[in-house]
Amino acid sequence: MIGVILAAGRGSRLGIETEALPKPLIGVAGRTCLDFAIDALLAVVDRIVVVTGYRADLIEDHIAAHWPGAPVQTVRNAQLEAGNLTSLGAARPLIGSDAFILTNADHLFPVDMYTRHFAVVPDGIGIACERERPVLSDEMKVIEKRGKLVAISKTLPKYDGAYIGTTCVTQGATPAYWAAFDRVNAQSDLATASVEMVLHELARESADNETSTENGAMSPKVCWLSGLVWFEVDTPEDLAVARESLAA
Repeated sequence: MIGVILAAGRGSRLGIETEALPKPLIGVAGRTCLDFAIDALLAVVDRIVVVTGYRADLIEDHIAAHWPGAPVQTVRNAQLEAGNLTSLGAARPLIGSDAFILTNADHLFPVDMYTRHFAVVPDGIGIACERERPVLSDEMKVIEKRGKLVAISKTLPKYDGAYIGTTCVTQGATPAYWAAFDRVNAQSDLATASVEMVLHELARESADNETSTENGAMSPKVCWLSGLVWFEVDTPEDLAVARESLAA
């Protein structure tokens, strides 16, 4: 199992906070945002791939200094202004046909995220979602039916909950996942193409294909999480909340 952390973006909505530092290196409670992601993933993966872009050198230096000996490597995404689908594409050669967990460097999950809250699915594709709180307007919304994803988009007028940026793909499901990735990559504007579009493509294909496998390898399983305390760092307000909440 490989952990893949998307950490290439500029984080422009954070203003002066990211003028000198990339968002993954912003400090929260004595650690960087990236450290939260690495710490949680190392409990369940064999190695981690961090996709860098903006100020990649600083992230590489941080990993070398603070995670010596840890199975963490980096790969650069040169398409800084593109959607995060290109970041996953940059990591693909390092993932190969292995199972992987995909997440974001600006999502501050607790260390037991993958051992208590979002358990690695035994087969198929699982996505971490929440439905016990109000869903914000700019969140990635989901519709599910009988535990399987039907649609995922920020613009869904009706929805069952929100996707929180983390996907688990088991080895048996990687052919279906990468086939959907290739279709999205070929058909979309890469300036805005996102990894969530792959999930939507898998759900659409599953709905259209009666031969979909029973183990969910083509239709992502919606995993509803309960009791998870986490923070997303997108804006100065988000950052202030995370720092205050995690200060203790």
